[in-house]
Amino acid sequence: MAAGGLLLLVACARQETVREIDWAKTALARNPAYEIVATDESAGIFTVRSTTTGRFETIKLQDLVAAPLPPKAVVQPAPAAVAASEPVESPAVANDATGTPPSGQTTSAVDAEAAVVDGAIAQGPGYSIHRGEDAPPQVVSTLEGPGYSITRQDPAESAESPGPEVVDSSVEHRTDPIICQGDRLMRIDGETIEFSGDAVIAEKGCDLYISNAHIRAGGVGIIARQARVHIVNSSIGGSRGSYEASNGAEIYVAHTTFTGVGRRFDSATMNDLGGNAYQTN
Repeated sequence: MAAGGLLLLVACARQETVREIDWAKTALARNPAYEIVATDESAGIFTVRSTTTGRFETIKLQDLVAAPLPPKAVVQPAPAAVAASEPVESPAVANDATGTPPSGQTTSAVDAEAAVVDGAIAQGPGYSIHRGEDAPPQVVSTLEGPGYSITRQDPAESAESPGPEVVDSSVEHRTDPIICQGDRLMRIDGETIEFSGDAVIAEKGCDLYISNAHIRAGGVGIIARQARVHIVNSSIGGSRGSYEASNGAEIYVAHTTFTGVGRRFDSATMNDLGGNAYQTN
């Protein structure tokens, strides 16, 4: 019985040792500062490599179980730059007992709010943010919204750069032509339209009226095929021609300026009712 009890104690002690080794090995595996290279379970010794320095070390089980290892020197990332909006303390000026600076030195109190643009909620290099009701300072551009306005300040650049080009917002720019087909009536009145290709195409019985309009095309201004086109008090121009009439088309014009070569084919007719001007360039 005594021998059996002794064997039982030895088995329990070995089982406890195995549990400590397994725990220690798991703890080391979770430690990013070390990489386990070898394990001597009978002696309770771990051979590890430092991931920081690359050096090999040995760690005893009792040292690891008794207390955590001392922290290793780990390279820390550089601290983030201090935000520009946070105040930075300037070094104090040495004063004597009376509170006055030493001879040859002068000090002046800096008003923190004086450096801030009047009425600005926040500001930084080249910009300031104001509330919507405040009048913004001299600026290059302003972005406004409900209850706020964001202004970008760059006086030097605004003095050198020319102002924005003024574009007539009433001019309509189109890529595809306006097409009138079949037995229908179409009217274009008071429009200013620029086309990248051909402008207006009337064909197959269309009845088209153009009045008080300005049409400029990258192709041909007016193309009429088997259609009737009435143009009054307008200007029609095209890089490849002002108009083309064919297949029995009828064009009636009065007080209109044509810019570009006009072409009439087949049985088409061009009826000049007076007051018209024709320019080939």
